Amino acid sequence: MRRAPAVTLVLLLLAATAVGPATAAAVPADDGVAVTSPSDATDHTTREGSTAPAPDGVVHHELTRADPGRVRVALEVGVTTATTAFRVTLPAAVEVTGTDGFDRAEGTTYEWDGRTAAPGLTYRAPVNRTVGNSVRFAATDDWALVDMTDVDTAFSWRSRGGTSYERRFAVPNGYAGAAMAYLGDYRVANASAAGQRFTVVHPTVVGTPVEPATYAGTLAGVAEGLSVGARDPAVTAFIAPPPVGANGGEGGVGGLATGADLWVAADEATRSDADGVRVNEPIFVHEYVHTRQNYTLAADTTWFTEASAFYYMSLAPYQRGTIPRERFGERFRVAESFRDATLTGTTDAQYRVRATKGPRTLAALDRRIRASTNGSRTLQDVFRRMNEAEGNVTYAVFRSMVAATAGESHDAWLDRHVAGVELAQGPVPDAYPAPGTTAGPAAAEWRRGDEWVPLATTPLPAGIPVAVRHPEVGVVVRPAGATTAVSGPGGDPATVRLPAGEATLRVETFYGRNGTTVMVPTSDDVDGDGVTNADESAQGSDPYDADSSTATPESGRLDGGGNGTEGAAFEDGPGFGVTGALVAGAVLVGWLVVRRRHG
Repeated sequence: MRRAPAVTLVLLLLAATAVGPATAAAVPADDGVAVTSPSDATDHTTREGSTAPAPDGVVHHELTRADPGRVRVALEVGVTTATTAFRVTLPAAVEVTGTDGFDRAEGTTYEWDGRTAAPGLTYRAPVNRTVGNSVRFAATDDWALVDMTDVDTAFSWRSRGGTSYERRFAVPNGYAGAAMAYLGDYRVANASAAGQRFTVVHPTVVGTPVEPATYAGTLAGVAEGLSVGARDPAVTAFIAPPPVGANGGEGGVGGLATGADLWVAADEATRSDADGVRVNEPIFVHEYVHTRQNYTLAADTTWFTEASAFYYMSLAPYQRGTIPRERFGERFRVAESFRDATLTGTTDAQYRVRATKGPRTLAALDRRIRASTNGSRTLQDVFRRMNEAEGNVTYAVFRSMVAATAGESHDAWLDRHVAGVELAQGPVPDAYPAPGTTAGPAAAEWRRGDEWVPLATTPLPAGIPVAVRHPEVGVVVRPAGATTAVSGPGGDPATVRLPAGEATLRVETFYGRNGTTVMVPTSDDVDGDGVTNADESAQGSDPYDADSSTATPESGRLDGGGNGTEGAAFEDGPGFGVTGALVAGAVLVGWLVVRRRHG
């Protein structure tokens, strides 16, 4: 679940207005380039707050626990010598408990008196928040999990010459991220990957059977497989004590992301299976994906936010081998009541439509993009274009991004499945081969008369449609100079037309980047009766039966590829191994399908 960061509006412009980034003055943690080991996780207990004055040019917010439901904020401004006026506006619901050098102007707006070197305010801010039955943020007698937007301030100033101000947060009795803070005793661990540093803050008031470093390592591992741009240099994940997330959050996810920070409910952070207790990776993936969404969406594309998070929360753990195949399809089941919904027409109230029909549709779109680009591009490339876009990403813009990524239009398909009600074909686990596993059985097949035969059975007929399929997984068959054929999972056949002589086919699974190149002999006259396959098809006779033709053979016609059954030549594509043995002059070919992570 994602909540977009609130936009802070400065109400009064004196001369120039600037709201700096929310940089966190956090308690130092062990600095590890890789994952810190469990024994390295650092414990932090509460201590007295800081009394050092705010440096010049800093608007300093210090958070401490107050009473249940609220936190105390001590605000201090390091006024620069060039500043002639300074105003600060507090959140509407706060209770001001003290001022020093600030006078109330109107409402919750206070103005500097122009004399005090380090003016300040203290106030108590309510932080409890509940959506439906789910507690999102809370403050108790012992701890608090805070959304910074509930305690943050807007400020403006007038100065002689240039000057600037930076917003900072400090939690001397806890840990501050960029968008969230935890107040209370905690343990912390770090990991780094893909240009990002991950910090996991684990409160000591709640126990989980997994060490903080393991959570951090999970996030780092997931980050390496998601190449969509919009990487924050630092991501902070909080393990949230009950009652936060006790009811799973909207959609039953059990987490929340805001900006570069996220929390995962302690009760949802781990799961148990036959192999023991481990990190509940899908929920961490879901919330991490939300931290990578840096686009602005129009009303007809807002579905993408949850749809993409739910898609990758199934795909990434399965490809990493951390969830079993039987759990893979959980997020792609669509209730009968949602099947007639259009994604472009959904609202936030239709969360479950976006969370089920949305990821199912994106899985099918990902497959189509991979098929169009020979596996060189994926849905992640569309995701990256969205993050890089200026202005709103509308459905029309989204369609154009898909076309630009795929190298061909998919508008008709999108109009049926995204803007229309048609349900996309659901993905199957075999289309996502895990590392080191085979796709099996070995070969794709083509239909010769009334039977399916291995692709190694040649020649294939030229000049007429040839049905191809894979018995278990979807394949893309790419004849040189001809139309690509896509065979869906479950053995649904597709059709290609091959040139005479020899055809070059590339056979690849939907979700693999690489494939196996197959040199296949073809023939204009596959049954050797002197009548072309095309002529036999036109007259209604069987091109595979020499006795069925009623046409007169063409004099002097050269056969394009020979007759009988020959061995097809296979060449390894990158990342694929070809296993085969020469048996009775025929080649038995298998593909070792290697899964490549999204990149």
